[in-house]
Amino acid sequence: MLRIVLDRGPDAAIPPESMFLTDFAELFARGEPRDAPAAARFMEEVWAHPKVRLWELPGPPPAVPDGLIGPDAYRFVVEAPFKACAAKYGKPRWGDKTPHYVHHIDQLLAVWPGARFVVLVRDGRDVAVSLRRMPFGPNNAWAAAPWWARGIRAGETAAQAHPDAVMTVRYEDLATRPTEVVPRICEFLGLSYSPDMLALETADRARIVRDQASWFPTLFDGINTEAVGRWRREMSARDQAVFASRAGEELSRMGYEVTPNGDVHLTPRQERLFHYQNEFMRNVNFLRLRLVQERGRELRLAMMRRVRGY
Repeated sequence: MLRIVLDRGPDAAIPPESMFLTDFAELFARGEPRDAPAAARFMEEVWAHPKVRLWELPGPPPAVPDGLIGPDAYRFVVEAPFKACAAKYGKPRWGDKTPHYVHHIDQLLAVWPGARFVVLVRDGRDVAVSLRRMPFGPNNAWAAAPWWARGIRAGETAAQAHPDAVMTVRYEDLATRPTEVVPRICEFLGLSYSPDMLALETADRARIVRDQASWFPTLFDGINTEAVGRWRREMSARDQAVFASRAGEELSRMGYEVTPNGDVHLTPRQERLFHYQNEFMRNVNFLRLRLVQERGRELRLAMMRRVRGY
């Protein structure tokens, strides 16, 4: 929702999730690319990345300027698809919306020291409910709680380490008071704001990847609070207690009511059952997403991310 809102403004184009900034991060850490041929190969690899292909960029990739190597060449290469996307839509600037990057803000600031980050926080129980229809992520409240809490802690750490570069916003505030919150976000990012940015009913539906449209069934209904507090209606009391028992501290710090109070005690056998159910469904969903929905286009990279623990 926030990506489409900001993308509707005149200043920045924000394509669908990129993922390649961490897929290729090891090259930056090693000081690559070290010469012109390596830089050219790297550009071709980035331009052919499955996520970048979904952006349907016009023309071939740009040539890496002569003499550009190391971090400067890396920055030029990984910026190139974003700049091409911005040019495609007549925008002078670009952004990225990849939730996974909340765990890599230090790394991204090493590439772009002037970058700004908006960490969008949502009640973890609503996140757990929302993920039920997704072919990725945790598959029960027991697994969802620490997964969500880890992201919260990463955002908090980044905000504490880089207070001028990181802004934390609650989804509930954005959905409830968009005319107040979105201008604040735009000011932080140095973007122009206009009320028309909030009119998601008229947004270009093609800005959502075609085979991901079913993931966002209500996005183009407009900004509303229908999805706020879904967990109260759709999450069982037991799941609420299980979630609170594993992420109650983070819920409280983010200003969410913790109810029930998390006073639940699971036996080792129950914990094993939660673990096995989550792992089984995680593997089923992985195959469904990577082999069926995506037709294998991202399988190799997805396997590498699983090995790395992403």
